[in-house]
Amino acid sequence: MPAASNGSSSMVPGWPLALLRMAFGLMYLNMALQKAPWVMGPEGKPYGWLYGYIWKEINNPTFGWYTAVLKGVVLPNFGFFGLMSFLTEVALGLALVLGILIPVVGMGGGLWMVNIMLGSYSIPGEWPWIWMLLIAPQFAFAFCGAGRVLGLDAWLQPLLARRADTGTPWARVLRHAA
Repeated sequence: MPAASNGSSSMVPGWPLALLRMAFGLMYLNMALQKAPWVMGPEGKPYGWLYGYIWKEINNPTFGWYTAVLKGVVLPNFGFFGLMSFLTEVALGLALVLGILIPVVGMGGGLWMVNIMLGSYSIPGEWPWIWMLLIAPQFAFAFCGAGRVLGLDAWLQPLLARRADTGTPWARVLRHAA
C-alpha cells in the first residue's frame, strides 16, 4: 500500500467491507428461509409471510402501476413469484457469503431491494431510510470488488483475466463479473 505523506496508508483495508458483504449474505439467507416454499403463512399459503406482505403493498400503494402489476400479474401467479423470490434470495445470500461474482451480485441485490422498495415505501410503520441502508452497501460491494477479499472472486478474477487475455470469448465477458 502506498504511504501518505503523514505516514498513514491511503488505502482502506478490504476486510470490513468483506464482513459487511457476508452479513448481507446471511440477511438474505435468513429472509429466504422465512419465505421458503415449505413455510406456511397465516393465510394458509406457502412462502411464509410473503403473500400477506404483498397485500400490505397493494393496500398501501406507493405507485398505482406497481399495485396493478402486483394485482394483475404477481398474485395470480403467486406460486411462481414466491418460488422466484425464495430462489433469488438464496442465490444472493450464498454469493455474498462466498464472495463470488460480486460486481454482478451487488448490482442484482441493489436492484432487488429497489424492487421491494417500490411496493413497501408507503406501508405504515416502514422506516423510509431503511431502503438506502439496504441498497447503497450492495452497490458499494459491486463497485469496490468486495468479493476479492475473503471471497472466491480473489481466485476467480485473475483466472478470468488470464483466459480473457488468451482470447477466450466467454472469459472476456465474465472478467468484469468477478
